[in-house]
Amino acid sequence: MKALSWINFILGLWMIVVGFAISAAARPVMAEEIVIGIIIACLAAVAATRPSSIASWLVALAGLWTLIAPAAISYAGLTGSRTNDIVVGIVVLVLGVANTVYRQPARTVA
Repeated sequence: MKALSWINFILGLWMIVVGFAISAAARPVMAEEIVIGIIIACLAAVAATRPSSIASWLVALAGLWTLIAPAAISYAGLTGSRTNDIVVGIVVLVLGVANTVYRQPARTVA
């Protein structure tokens, strides 16, 4: 479903903006958010323009990383960024899996 991929694309762009706006004080967190935002946006754009389950699964994996990143990287003093990463990670993961599971029926030409 293209709409889910475009929502994930927007969330990827959001992660890039958040990396510069909120996480500038902690360089490792800033770098992680910008890189994962680029990955999510690029993979979601691929999934939207050329629907494939592989691209959607990769978007879901990027969402999973976004969700668990606060446990792997020190977000000391960045509670807003930590909360943002958890929420965006859950949404990207759920939409990526839903986009993978959702299949349109094949169209036959008569």
